[in-house]
Amino acid sequence: MLLIFCIILICILYLILILIFYFGWKQILQYEPKENEPSNTRISVVVACRNEQDHILSLISALKKQSYQNFELILVNDHSADQSGKNMKTSQDIFPNIQLLDAVGFGKKNALKEGILSSKSDLIVTTDADCLPSERWLESIVSFQAQFPTDLMICPVRISENGTFFSRFQALEFVSLVASAAGSAGAGMPVLCNGANLAFKKSVWLKCQADLHEEEQSGDDMFLLESVKKQGGTICFLKSESAFVKTKPADNLVEFIKQRRRWASKSTAYTDWQLIFTACVVLAINLSTIILIVLSFYKSVYLFSLIALFTFKCLLDTGFLYSVRRFFQLKNTVVYSFLLSVVYPFYIVFVAVSAFVLKPVKWK
Repeated sequence: MLLIFCIILICILYLILILIFYFGWKQILQYEPKENEPSNTRISVVVACRNEQDHILSLISALKKQSYQNFELILVNDHSADQSGKNMKTSQDIFPNIQLLDAVGFGKKNALKEGILSSKSDLIVTTDADCLPSERWLESIVSFQAQFPTDLMICPVRISENGTFFSRFQALEFVSLVASAAGSAGAGMPVLCNGANLAFKKSVWLKCQADLHEEEQSGDDMFLLESVKKQGGTICFLKSESAFVKTKPADNLVEFIKQRRRWASKSTAYTDWQLIFTACVVLAINLSTIILIVLSFYKSVYLFSLIALFTFKCLLDTGFLYSVRRFFQLKNTVVYSFLLSVVYPFYIVFVAVSAFVLKPVKWK
């Protein structure tokens, strides 16, 4: 009975968490920049690149089409072994806003650091080399920053679907993360962000530099979030369809798991109690599902408990995803949310355990 009591307590905590995200999401007003709104704010877009020859030209092409052009693009080549560096230099001939850097150190976090330090603007925007921003991406960020000055702006990201079940699974799972980031920010307790679409003041980043855990191979975004929170900075989510960037899904399950393991591997360095609480509750409810699956082979009471827990969690998750479906342009939300609920406990527990047991995953 102690196990059942613990699971009930975990369910109550999970319910509170989802309600915080839901009402936090509702608190954020939809924002769209005004047409042709004048601004002289200078931006530095910083992108770390490693072996991105298939993507870098598409990103540069998308940036050339931006409605807001008062920016410098800093591309930091992190020791690429393909034609990434050559493609960057070729693009510089037709797009003079590019500043090319060859990273001295190694790793994405170091590449971003070198790019930020060389930037000439106080407003920094980061994205990934395999992302594609909307045409009004920078315009939305500049406009929002002018009206609602923030130290750290969390901006929306979504995964492009290619019609396969695996890509739709990734897209929905990723939306759950981004929507949670948005809801938590709206509730005043931001716990997630993504460096694929992030804006912040360089002056703020410099103050936070000592907290960025350079010994960790990733986490440039999350450690910055933690540090800004610790210093009492302003953190907002930009709820604007014009501010989206799209990223490609992982090509296969192995690459997907590697990415998630890399994200999870830095969690032992987190110090923010709200983030730790969120991670523990999410892991606990999924681990409870796995435990009940095993125990249900021995006693029927655990089978009934498993059915109740699965139904409870599935309804909560589906309700939250359904509430954000229009903004993230989700399709068949209920069906795919159910399928995700079936797979998610196994996936999240495996990623969490393997992130600490197996050898750390390197970036690219």
